[in-house]
Amino acid sequence: MQEKPKAPLAGIVYGEIVYWITLIGMIVAVIGAAIYLFGGPQYAKSSCVLSLLWEGEDVHEIWEKCAGHAIHGHWYLKKLGSGDGLGMLGIAFSCIAAVVGVWVSAFTMLKEKEKILYPFLAFIVAVILTLSALGIISLKH
Repeated sequence: MQEKPKAPLAGIVYGEIVYWITLIGMIVAVIGAAIYLFGGPQYAKSSCVLSLLWEGEDVHEIWEKCAGHAIHGHWYLKKLGSGDGLGMLGIAFSCIAAVVGVWVSAFTMLKEKEKILYPFLAFIVAVILTLSALGIISLKH
């Protein structure tokens, strides 16, 4: 009987971290979306946002028309009492899962004495993800 190859510890660690953080973020996002869509407190009126989305409007135009101003950065942290603020917190929490997972995975590779190339590449990815999450680098022109 042939034995299955054992998964690397760094991969298991990454998978567990990303799974649980994403799951928690999704639950928070769904609760926020439900509050938002079923008439709870709203930062930007859902009827306005949804109609402009269906019309194909740009995200910046939608926020200008529905919230009365442009949004910047982590606007939702000041609006956690609204459904859309809570939903965005859940989305942001889910997105940070990859950042945390890659950092812990890279350190796990170092601890496990993997070939230096793999932890080095993991650290490069971790730095890029961290800088992106902080808004320091982006694809926006």
